[in-house]
Amino acid sequence: MRMRAVVTAISIVPAILCAGEHPAVSLRDFSSVEVKSAGFSVSAATTIGIKGLGGGGDYGWTQKSDRMFAYGWIINAETRALVWRMKTSNTSRTDDDREFEGTVELPAGKYEVYFAAHSFAYHTAFSNFVINIDHRSKPPFGSPGTKKPGFFQWFTRWWSDDIAESWAKRSQRWGIDLSEETPGTIESGTFTPPLADPRVFVKATGLGDDANITQAFTLAKTTGLRIRAIGEMSSNDGERSDYGWIVDTETRDRVWEMKRHNTRWAGGAQKNVESDDTLSLPRGTYVVYFVTDDSHSCDDWNDEPPFDPSGWGITVSVRDPADGKQVKLVPYNEFQNVIMALTGIRNNEYRTEGFTLKAETRLRVYALGEQSNSRRQMADHAMIINAKTREKVWTMDVDRTVHAGGVSKNRMIDEIITLPQGSYIVVYTSDDSHAYGDWNMDPPKDKERYGVTIMGVGPQFQIGMVERYKEQRDKSIIAQIVRVGDDADLTERFTLDKTTRVRIYAVGEGQNREMYDYGWVEAARTGNVVWEMTYPMTFHAGGGRKNRMVNMSSMFEKGEYLLRYRSDDSHSSQEWNVDPPDDPQYWGITLYRDDAPAPPTKATRPEVPKTPVPPDEEE
Repeated sequence: MRMRAVVTAISIVPAILCAGEHPAVSLRDFSSVEVKSAGFSVSAATTIGIKGLGGGGDYGWTQKSDRMFAYGWIINAETRALVWRMKTSNTSRTDDDREFEGTVELPAGKYEVYFAAHSFAYHTAFSNFVINIDHRSKPPFGSPGTKKPGFFQWFTRWWSDDIAESWAKRSQRWGIDLSEETPGTIESGTFTPPLADPRVFVKATGLGDDANITQAFTLAKTTGLRIRAIGEMSSNDGERSDYGWIVDTETRDRVWEMKRHNTRWAGGAQKNVESDDTLSLPRGTYVVYFVTDDSHSCDDWNDEPPFDPSGWGITVSVRDPADGKQVKLVPYNEFQNVIMALTGIRNNEYRTEGFTLKAETRLRVYALGEQSNSRRQMADHAMIINAKTREKVWTMDVDRTVHAGGVSKNRMIDEIITLPQGSYIVVYTSDDSHAYGDWNMDPPKDKERYGVTIMGVGPQFQIGMVERYKEQRDKSIIAQIVRVGDDADLTERFTLDKTTRVRIYAVGEGQNREMYDYGWVEAARTGNVVWEMTYPMTFHAGGGRKNRMVNMSSMFEKGEYLLRYRSDDSHSSQEWNVDPPDDPQYWGITLYRDDAPAPPTKATRPEVPKTPVPPDEEE
């Protein structure tokens, strides 16, 4: 059940406290600091005076706006709900700035006051500029000896000193002052925002750019939790930039995730979102993740910060303080028992590596790739095939992937599968754009592992259960013609000493119900065709739509035969003119002895994954 923030009831009285005012809190001078805050306690219901000077709003006929770029606000430190804020509707223009002067009635409690100057708007009769202020590069702007010129330095070199001078003068005046009518009612400096919550056991907040948080914890029994996260999400398409999720390490299921449906506006810019959820999780080990992109964070807000800027990130807490003893933070090695890894995949790559399992084994598959423009398939993707039968036992299906950070086409899959004893080949294929080292849009968060990683999981796993696969001609192969190039017309003779069930695996080119690269089998004595790869019997072989394949069984009588394969003048193992098939090394035809065919080998996943236990009714 979703927690709802409770906004403290207040009233704002447009009056000026003069006689009897007692200073309580003051936040001033934003020439070199973007956000300042202070915590204070109110011992009894009281009226506090507020004087704030900031910037924003209309500038006559040249600029119409209802947004503030320098302003203050107050939140309830315990509920994190907004109590009061400066805005154009409750402030008045004072020269180029806007001023609030009035009172607010506050109940007893703990509060946090903030003031932010995240950008600067400069207006004249002929021009309007709104500039993000990144204090990391150089305060004060234009000072000599800075390693990298800031925006103001660049701008004033080519135009004038007016903007820098206006910023320096106005930003030092901006700020907010709180005062009390009754001395001793407000106590400042009692805590530093944010107010500590003893129920919180995972705290990753105040995050900056390019953060990648991982924290594991164990639950000794089913426990009710509260997850609160503040991040960044596009209001148009729900694309996430700064967000978090929680994974069950036993199943790799995401038991909680920050998505559009469970977030609400967090104040400030529309892209600021907040999730405040409760759920119960069974006994087990879980990992909290939170990632941020390269902009708009506690390092530098390129737009209005949320009402609770110090909460940018994620906290996990127990709903019942008594359950704190059921929780334990534990170290976590994200990538352990690695069997093989095909990572750092670049454009136009086809990479393979095999392994042999000596017994049925549980494996974790972690893969990153690119979704195609059609959004129905993957452009860069991984798969696992049975080394003997060439059948796909696991594929990176687009509908099972999740966003991998960066642009929305970056996708990832992280799941547990079980494979029986046998040999397997892991294949990764990429197209001609957007891959490691050459991203055409924002890369995924874990770009170093772009590709696929296979790991053993579970207490029963031992690395000795796996050995490297050495590809060699399968003893069950009767005849084979593979890696066929252009303009080929190839033949291989074979003999069957008895009636035999033969499995035929062929990959070729076909479209418009006609085959161009294909195989067939002839009786050696008569030349009669006893089997032929025709378009209706084929299905898509991955890559370009014209890649076709057959994987079927047929009975052949005792006798001598010719295995044949013919290709046209383009699109083959010699050179592909569209995306190659998933199994390009077997472009051609292979016949296997299949007297006692084994059932298809498919990776299995947990049938009943762990799911969150519904919260108690009273919650």
